[in-house]
Amino acid sequence: MGTVLLADDNEDDVFFVRYAFEAAGLEGTLTVVRDGLEVIDYLLGRRKYANREVFPEPDLLLLDLKMPKMNGFEVLDWLKTQPFGRELPTIVL
Repeated sequence: MGTVLLADDNEDDVFFVRYAFEAAGLEGTLTVVRDGLEVIDYLLGRRKYANREVFPEPDLLLLDLKMPKMNGFEVLDWLKTQPFGRELPTIVL
């Protein structure tokens, strides 16, 4: 599966995504961020996400639209401006 970045501030949604991945037997890394600003920090590898051995570049982004600080629509707009943004598979939740 590789690395999946889940951007969601709802604990129930995070629980069910983790459960679904485990039930499907998917191996890999599922990293959770809670708001749009954390998505950007993770994707740029900055602040607490600077260590790429611990926080590898994601192969897939699962993006909630309703998040604090910066919503999913704003993240999508930002992704369009990034060289890697159009290459990163993104699923909107």
